[in-house]
Formats: sequence, C-alpha cells, structure tokens
Amino acid sequence: MREEMARHRRVRERRSVGPVALVLLIVVAGVLGAGAMRLIGSGGADADSGAGPDVCPGPSIVVAAAPEIATTLQGVVADAGCDQVTVNPVAPALVSARVAAGKDTPDVWIPDSSSWVARAATAAPETPQPLVESLATSPVVLVSADGEPPSSWLEALSSTDLIPGDPLTSAAAAVPLVAGSAEARATGVDLAATLVPLAQSQADARQAAPDDVTRLKKIASAGAGLTAVSEQEYLDTAPAGVVAAVPDAGTVMLDYPVLLTTGEERRADIDQTTRSLVEALGTDAARTALTEAGFRAPDGALVKGGVGDVTVLRAKAEDVGAVLRAWTTLVMPTRALSVVDVSGSMDYPVAGDQTRIQLLMAATSQGLGLFPDAAAIGLWAFSERLDGDTDYRELVPIRGLGEKVRNGTQRDAIQAGTASLAGLTGNGTGLYDTTLAAYREVLSGYDPDASNAVMLFTDGANDDPGSISLRELLAELRELADPARPVRIIAIGISGDADEDALRTIAQATGGQSYIAKNPADMPKVFSEAMGARTG
Repeated sequence: MREEMARHRRVRERRSVGPVALVLLIVVAGVLGAGAMRLIGSGGADADSGAGPDVCPGPSIVVAAAPEIATTLQGVVADAGCDQVTVNPVAPALVSARVAAGKDTPDVWIPDSSSWVARAATAAPETPQPLVESLATSPVVLVSADGEPPSSWLEALSSTDLIPGDPLTSAAAAVPLVAGSAEARATGVDLAATLVPLAQSQADARQAAPDDVTRLKKIASAGAGLTAVSEQEYLDTAPAGVVAAVPDAGTVMLDYPVLLTTGEERRADIDQTTRSLVEALGTDAARTALTEAGFRAPDGALVKGGVGDVTVLRAKAEDVGAVLRAWTTLVMPTRALSVVDVSGSMDYPVAGDQTRIQLLMAATSQGLGLFPDAAAIGLWAFSERLDGDTDYRELVPIRGLGEKVRNGTQRDAIQAGTASLAGLTGNGTGLYDTTLAAYREVLSGYDPDASNAVMLFTDGANDDPGSISLRELLAELRELADPARPVRIIAIGISGDADEDALRTIAQATGGQSYIAKNPADMPKVFSEAMGARTG
C-alpha cells in the first residue's frame, strides 16, 4: 500500500512558519466558527459523482493547499484539463496569517482543518467563503515505535517518550492538548500538572518543533518514541517498525475544507474557474486519487492500512480556547511592548477607592508573572503631549525580563515603571499617533523566533486634534503589515468609555484582536485572555 502511495508523496514546503499562528489557536472553534469544536465528526456531505469536465473554462487562479494534499490535487486538476489552476503546497499556519491580515492571500485555500479558518476569520477583513465543506478527512493518531501507543491522551502527554510538534502551527500537533483537556475534564484530573512541564520543556528548547515527517523518522530510527500525526501522514510516510492507534476517548478528524479567500473585488471575475475547480474536485477520479493517497472520504469511510473506526469526542470552544491560551502563555517566546493610557480619565474611580489606572496597574503586575524570564517586554505610557509635543514616553525599553538592569532585572524595571503610571495621569488621549509609533517600534526590532505584539491599554477615544486620523492610521498599519513578520496589536479597552469600534478595526488591521472590559474590575480576566491571543 505504501509503495503505491509513494506516487502521491507530497512536495513539502520547507519554509519555516515560526510562531505565526500563532493560537491558535488552532482548533479553537468548529467548522467556520461553530459554537463547539468537532473532535471527530462525520465530515461534510459527499460531492456529486460524475466524470471530470471535458472543458475547464475561466481565468487563472492560485490555490494554496496543505502540503500533504497538494501533490494529489495537482494531479487532479491536471487530469481535469484545468491548466489555469495552480496548486501550491503552503503550510496552513502561513496562509491563516495572510488571510487574517488580508494580504497576499491565495484565490482558494485548502487547509487541513476548518479550525484554521475559524481563527483567521476573527480578524480577516473579508470572511473566507466555503466552496466545499470537506474535501477529505483524516483522523489524528498516536504513532509509537515501542509497542502499542498509550490508550489515553493524558497518558501520551505525560509520557517521557512523547516527541511533540508545535500546536500553534500544526493542527495535528494540537490534538493531544485538546483531546487531553477533554479527558481531564471528564475524569476530574488537573491538566496543569501535565501541561506545565511539557510546555516549559519546549519553551526551554528555544527551537522549532520538528515537523511530522521528521518526528516519524526520529522515532523509527531510535526504535522508541511517540508522536501524533494524521492517519494519512502515517500511511504515506511512516517507516517500517512503527504502529498507530487512537486512544479510547477518540480523536480529531482533519477535514480539508475548500475556501474562496481572494478579495471581494476578484471573486466574481474568477467565478467560472472556481466552479470548474469544484466540479473537478467532486469527480470519482478525484476521490479515487485521494483515497490512494491515504485520505478518507468526507464521511470518514475507512482506508486500507488505517486505524479503523474511531470514537466521537466533542469539546466546547471556550474550553479548547482556555487550554491553548494556557499553552501559548507557557511556551511561546514573547517580544511585546505594553502601551498604557495615562490620560486624565484613567483617574476616574471604579471600585471602592480604586481608580482605573490603579486597577490596570494591579492587573499588569499580576500578568507579568505569567511570562518567563526569556520573554522580552517593554513599557510605554501615553496621553496627549506627555513628552513635549510627543504623546508617548518610553518608560522601559524592550528587553528580556531576566536581563540585568542596574541593581535588578528587567522584570524589576517593568514593575517599577508600572508603579509610576499613577503619577503620570492627565490631559487627553493621543491614541492614534501612539499606536502607530508603538507598532513601528516593535516591527523595527522584530524577533523571528518570538510572538511580536503591541499590548494597547486605553479607556477612551482619540481626542488629540493634531493627530493622524483613524483612516490614515489603518492605511499605515496595513501597509506596514507583513505576514512573514507578523506584529499584532492586542487592544484592551477599559470601561464602556473605550472606543470599541476603533480598537477593533485597529487590531484587525494587524491580524490582532480587541477586548473590552466593560467593568474595569474584570481587567485581570481580560488581561489573561489577551495574553493567549498575542499569536493571532
């Protein structure tokens, strides 16, 4: 079987995507934003059968497909006579970042999981349009070179033999975390006891996790080890001497949706080609080619040599998001600039004798403890003409929290800078000029091995009469945004006075997210959620 499948071995994209996806969060929502994530489902409805089209009309388009399915699809469109359709193998994490930023997007995207689409759609200027709900499926399996794989995901996560992938850039690598979390909730087990050591071991490594093929070869050559990959990957790539199985609780089914991701202005122009593509992908010839390459049909029908029937698991999106945010906070190298509003309204009382700025200071001090010493953090304050004619002032430059600074560390310097914020309040809110300057600052020192972000805290709207406009700010941010060097703005509005619409559009322009703490007392919770979103 594997010799036959070798004809369909994919062309693998070697370009590193780094921490792009960052959360994830992959696997955060169900198909195209459904309220619950599907952990094994029946897949989409099967396409109508029929012979391939005699003619494949329409203008040229580019399709970005998950690398493992791209080579098979190249053969499908060629056999259908669709010479104007170019299928490129591109890692889903990279395309997700491009879709979220609305820049350099393909015409059509075929990722391995709908969860990538749900994540990208939260920030994308234009929502991906589904063309085919599921082209193929493949369950994620545990592969072992030393006897049978563990019978539970929690056992796999705690195994010293586990060779994990990167759950922030690989849907398959995220499955042990997601399914393990579901098992933990069902059995009352504390997941943190297992998750923290695993995450910190990866954070200490400070290197990219090996891809699926590398992990499979590593355990085969060593004759020991354990990892999670798709069933199709196992069938297509796994060397002799390894075995695959699915834990008793169930697993995740990768579902390979087909999506229109080009800009709205181009969609009508390429409609004829996309219709031809969908027709070609729905033929018996296409289904046969995918099955021969080790993929299951959308209904999950078994394939020769696979793991057989699998059990259905379901988990709520908020539960999945929580475990992946926790993982992101623990493992993701960080380079971030915290930019704090110290305008006069931050002195307003909110809870007892506390003011908005005091609550924010407490939340940020608490949040600082979430980051390891390797994280690089800086601190700015802003209002209106805070530093001469400039709206912002650098309190602490971006440095690793463990670095020596005078008689202490960078962590001590950030704590001291945070404590000084209450003494800086006054004047209006110079939001737009500060945001642009902060974005440029982080971009200028971009760290390709870290999540680069601007953490923007404000309780108001821009009221600096001499600043750039919102339209000008958004245009500048979109021009500066680079999917290969992503810097995300995570905007946190404090109280209902914050300009929610402006913060949302500012964050979306960079592939980031915005949060509003309508009750400033909720700041600690909102801050924690925002930390998990800094990977986009």
